[in-house]
Formats: sequence, structure tokens, C-alpha cells
Amino acid sequence: MPAALDASRNDDVPAWMRELPSRPTVYLTLGSVFPLESGDLFARVISGVGEMPVTLIVTVGPEIDPDDFGPQPPNVRIEHWIPQAPLLSHCDLVISHGGSGSVIGALAHGLPLVVIPMGADQPHNAERCKALGVARILDPIAATPDEVREAVRAVLAEPSYREAAGRLAREALGLPGPAHAVMLLERLAAERRPLLRR
Repeated sequence: MPAALDASRNDDVPAWMRELPSRPTVYLTLGSVFPLESGDLFARVISGVGEMPVTLIVTVGPEIDPDDFGPQPPNVRIEHWIPQAPLLSHCDLVISHGGSGSVIGALAHGLPLVVIPMGADQPHNAERCKALGVARILDPIAATPDEVREAVRAVLAEPSYREAAGRLAREALGLPGPAHAVMLLERLAAERRPLLRR
């Protein structure tokens, strides 16, 4: 994952994250803007996935109190925020609203998704993820806990989702980095004409 997107180090994460049980780990995030606009979506997803034999880690942002969700089973952990990059290195699947940060983060780590888009660029991102074979899409208003659970079960059970996400991660690693973009911008400024592919 590009360091600029999440510069957190592994020693910045809570100690409990280094001792996760040997079962699939699912991360639920609705990003930094949309949690307050999500209605009961957190509760529906937590209800559906919390019953599965997985570890569910949820971040709800600074405006929502994790205690508002009441007592949870031992396999569910709800936090305000956790550094995304080190968390994703422990995950098997991401449930997300389809925001650019969570999608890029998941795919950079080769993780498949269940996407529940609510607005902005999220529906487009969700459709693109589906077309690339890395995600299933759910409706944020209509999705029931059972439907969320079934989508998560299907994505975890079908290797093609993880394989497609892994291919994208490897392709991303092969792309030029920021230094290449800087070089192109410097050339553009110096030559004052369009840069054509050579």
C-alpha cells in the first residue's frame, strides 16, 4: 500500500491485534464521512457477521460510541479507529461503503470485499470491484443481516475473489511510483508540450 495513504507502523497497533485467533478476520468500515449517515447499517452488519465463525473488527469513527452497540460476543470488536494498513495485513475480507481509501487499501493488500455503497463515488467503485471479480455488492437500505452473512460467507468460500484481488495487488506493485510522476511533471514544465508515450 502506498505509504502516503497510511504511514502507520505495525508497532502502532493495539496488542490484541497481534494475538488474533486462527479464524478468518473480517474488517467493517464505513469510512470517515459516512458513519453518521448510515442509519442502522452498522447494527445490521454486526448482527449478521457476528454470528459467523470469524473475528469481526469494526471501526465506527470518532462521532459514534462503540458502547452504543451494546454487549457483543467475544469474536466482535468495535473501536473508534485503528490504523488501516497494519489492520488489513491481518484480514481476510473487508466490508466497506466503497470509498476510495477503503477500496484501495483492501486491494493493495489483496483482500476481497463486500461493498455496501451509499453515495459519492461509492456506487461506481462498487460496480468496478464487482466487474473485476473482487467483490459482492449489497444495498445499504435493503440488506438484511442474513443477506450480509451470506455475502460474506460466499466471498470467503469462493477462492476466485481472493485470487482476483491478489492479481490486482501484484499489478499495483508493478506500477511506477510518485518519483515517475514527478519526472513527468518536470518534463512537462520544461518542454511545455504534451508528453507522448514512447
